[in-house]
Amino acid sequence: MPDRIVDPKLLLRSEVADMIPIKVGAKYNAFSEVKSRLNIEPLRMGANENPYGPSPLVVQAIQKKITEVHRYPDNTCYELSKKMAAFHGVEPGRLMFDCGSESIMAKLINYCIKPGDKILSFSPSFPFINIIGQAAGADLISLAHEDDLSFSVEKFCEALANGVRYVYLCMPNNPTGTYFLGPELEKIIAAAHPETLFILDEAYVEFAVNKSDYPDAIKILEAAQQPYISLRTMSKAYALAGMRIGYAITYCEEFTALLKPGPVFNVGLLTLEAAMAALEDTDHLERYINIVSSERTRIEKELKSKNIQFFNSAGNFVCLSLPTLEQAQVIETKMQSVGIFVKSQKGRNNEGVVRITIGRPEDNDKVLDNLTL
Repeated sequence: MPDRIVDPKLLLRSEVADMIPIKVGAKYNAFSEVKSRLNIEPLRMGANENPYGPSPLVVQAIQKKITEVHRYPDNTCYELSKKMAAFHGVEPGRLMFDCGSESIMAKLINYCIKPGDKILSFSPSFPFINIIGQAAGADLISLAHEDDLSFSVEKFCEALANGVRYVYLCMPNNPTGTYFLGPELEKIIAAAHPETLFILDEAYVEFAVNKSDYPDAIKILEAAQQPYISLRTMSKAYALAGMRIGYAITYCEEFTALLKPGPVFNVGLLTLEAAMAALEDTDHLERYINIVSSERTRIEKELKSKNIQFFNSAGNFVCLSLPTLEQAQVIETKMQSVGIFVKSQKGRNNEGVVRITIGRPEDNDKVLDNLTL
């Protein structure tokens, strides 16, 4: 054993060494501990997973291909690109796939974001934007929500005047589930520099289909000829969280081509088969989305009756607003003590939020029965 251990921070870029650790989810040993202590299967309602599982077509596709795992996958994702392009009505060359949409976001550090660049986003929002922002040495401008739990379009536009290079727009926003309306989004785009890149995080966009006022952000950006990259995932609505498949739609094929260089094989063979099968079963997808919509409405009605403040969510989750982070953490701990895992995190300033995945009706009943402030 050496007498002196070199400080690991000396081996990293200062931007990375000084990064603040961010909580990314429950530890699996916590699930095991609760299961052993309570002798029940924990309700995992903190990661926005699909509790119904994937389409039977996905299982069949994996089983059919499992004997070929000794072969490398198609690193061009050719067949999946064709299917996904037809699904979205875009050219295949505007699509790219990776091991989760976060992996595509991470590429922005290497290929786009420079030290000193300004990134505008919501607060709170998906914390990975903080990670890539800090790692790139960028300046993150996070606009907090208003007292009515909405985000101010006017303040967003004002912030854009300060030389913002990137706009990270998570819609529906994680963890709040909130979103800008079409006219509001048009106003924001008009206030942006023509070369400002809009990073759309649309991980939960499938769940917004039953919201009549939810905008088509890509259509609006294309009409304004504003550059964008839309980040999508098959982890949530398609129930492929364990397969790790994310993708992006960009504003032009040339931009996609510039972002693609990286690991030769980044999407596994079974993952490719699972993704293509999941796309085929539109009925399975529609059933789950309709359940989420119905249960979301029911849960929100119950929260109102309990006088619990919550955001207007278009995701497969509801998000509570608490006066302090400590109160949010107390709720998380109390729920975990009865076998329910939800997620607390920092909200606006010193406030807190609790995000609760919409589960099966019986799971949601248990949440509502145990939810007290």
